[in-house]
Amino acid sequence: MKNKFKILFLIAFLSNYCFAQNNEEIALQKGEVAIKLMDNGKIEESIMLLEECQKLDPENFDYPYEIAYANYLKKDYKKTIGILEKLENYKNINAQLYSLWGNSYDNLDNPKKAIEIYDNGIKKFPQNGLLYLEKGVVYEFEKEYNNAIETYKKGISAEPKYPSNYYRIANLYLNSDDKVPGLIYGEIFLNLERTTNRTKEMSKNLFDAYKNSIVFENNEWKKLNLCKQMKINPTQFEKDKKLPLCMVFGKWFTFGLLNSRVKEYNLDSISKIRKEFIKNYFEKDNKDYPNILFEYQKKMIDNEIFEAYNHYIFQMGATEEFSEWLKTNNTEYEKFVEWYTKNENIINPTEANYFQFIN
Repeated sequence: MKNKFKILFLIAFLSNYCFAQNNEEIALQKGEVAIKLMDNGKIEESIMLLEECQKLDPENFDYPYEIAYANYLKKDYKKTIGILEKLENYKNINAQLYSLWGNSYDNLDNPKKAIEIYDNGIKKFPQNGLLYLEKGVVYEFEKEYNNAIETYKKGISAEPKYPSNYYRIANLYLNSDDKVPGLIYGEIFLNLERTTNRTKEMSKNLFDAYKNSIVFENNEWKKLNLCKQMKINPTQFEKDKKLPLCMVFGKWFTFGLLNSRVKEYNLDSISKIRKEFIKNYFEKDNKDYPNILFEYQKKMIDNEIFEAYNHYIFQMGATEEFSEWLKTNNTEYEKFVEWYTKNENIINPTEANYFQFIN
C-alpha cells in the first residue's frame, strides 16, 4: 500500500512538473510572437498576447516588463509606472526595470522622481553604466551640466567598457572651453563603439574640435586654444605633484606642432602632430601621467598603422580628403583594418586603467 502511494505521488508530481514545463514553453513561444508584433507596431495585439504569457508563467519578470514597455511605447507613462512599481520583488529583475521606470517619470516632467528611481536602481546594480547614463541625461536636459558630467564619470568608473557615458561626456566637454577631456573621452568612445551613426558624428566633432583649436596664419601655426587658461593650485600640486591635464596635453601637442612643421590643418597634418605628441609624451610623461588612449595610440605606432588610424578616425570631418588618401594608400589602410578588427586589439578599459578626468 505504501509503495502504491509513492507511485501515485510520483505520477502526480511528474504530471504537475510537465504541466509547468509545458506552460513555460507555451508562454515562451507566445512571448516571441508578442515581441515581433510589438516590433511591427502592433502594440495592442502584443499586450494581449503578453498578458496570456503572464498567466501561463506568472513568476517570469519578462512578461509584465514587456507589457510595461508596450505601454511606454503608447506614451501611457502613468500605466507604465503602475506596472513597474509591482515588479521590484520579482526574481531576476535587471537594470532595465529602473531605466524604463525612471524614463517614464522623466517623460511626465518629473526629473526629481526620475533621478530617485535611477538612484534606487544604482543601489541594486552599482556596476551598470546605463543607469548612470539615464541619470546624467536628466541632469543634462535640466542644464545641470556639472552634475551630468560627474554622473557620466561615475558611469565610466562603474562600467568602463560601456560606450554611451563616454559619448555624452565627450560632447559636453567638446562644446565647452575645456576641449582636452572631450578629445580623449570622444576618441575612447570611437574605439569602443564602431561604425554607428554616433561614431560618424563623433568623428566629425573631434576633427572640428582640433581644427577650431589650432590657428594658422600665412601657412604658420600661431595659436593653440585647446582649453581655458589653467591655474595651478599650489596646495594640490604639493600634495600629488601633478600638473593639470590641459597643461600636459597642451605641452606635448605644442611639441607636435613644432616638430611636425605643418603649415595647415588637414588629415595628414593632424596625423603628424599626434604622432610627434605620442613620441614626446612617452619619452617624458607616460609614467607620471598614464593614459589608456595614449598607450593604445603608441601600440598602433609600433605596428606602423597609426597614420591609417588617424585618417580613419577623423574621416567624417574631411570625407573628400579621406577618399583621395585612400586611393593611394589602400594597402596601408587594409593593414590597419586587419589589425584593428582583431578582438585582441580592441581598446580594453578596465577598473584599473580607465581614463578619468579630474578637474
